[in-house]
Amino acid sequence: MNNCISINNLDKVFSSKDSGSVHVFEDLNLLFPMGKITSILGPSGCGKTTLLNLLAGLAKPTRGTIVFPESCQLSVGYMMQEDLLLPWRTLKENAQLGAEVTKNKSTLQGKELKKNFTDFDLAKTMNNYPDAASGGMKQRTALIRTLFYSPKILLLDEPFSNLDFETKLKIQEYLLKYQFEKKATIILVTHDIQDAVALSDKVIILSKRPTRVKKIIDIKLSIHKRNFATAYKSNDFKKYFLEIWNEISTKL
Repeated sequence: MNNCISINNLDKVFSSKDSGSVHVFEDLNLLFPMGKITSILGPSGCGKTTLLNLLAGLAKPTRGTIVFPESCQLSVGYMMQEDLLLPWRTLKENAQLGAEVTKNKSTLQGKELKKNFTDFDLAKTMNNYPDAASGGMKQRTALIRTLFYSPKILLLDEPFSNLDFETKLKIQEYLLKYQFEKKATIILVTHDIQDAVALSDKVIILSKRPTRVKKIIDIKLSIHKRNFATAYKSNDFKKYFLEIWNEISTKL
């Protein structure tokens, strides 16, 4: 499908001398609709991060294909679980890395970068080094770095895990605004069911290894504005939460 990222008959096997072969995915088929937010949930070790690595091109499937819409192949931003900030660069300089790699000199300086740090409550610390920053500050800097060159596809691996609740809500609102304005596609790995329901158009629940799709749930909340507060008040929020909880808590 031209309006989807498609995963077709995908297998992924890791091999090592010590543990032999580990079969992560077996004949996995998935569609990620463009311009939508999809959350991925599943038990620890089921391959959620491996799936993002495959989508980002950092790993290759053992078998099968991953097909992107042609116009989006070079516009993928990936925020990993670890912030991976360079200790000898300031937070601001770390945020500029993406623009440097893509050689987009127009975004290296100017009001946009300062605005991003202001939006993420980091304006006063943007010239500090990572060793003087908290885990949440590093994580927000990593997100600024990921968004700085305006990717059309965002791969986010537990992006809210080190954030306090208030900051998390602000970042989520920012992401929702970004997604709406850029018509971006967001694929989000999370362990938080509430975040998945509040943010997503679709939730994919994976099984334990060898991993398959256990269930796909389309989220259709009757809300006038998408954010955590309005989603939580929706009459359907509890229904979706319990449906996902029942799936991930039920053993195969």
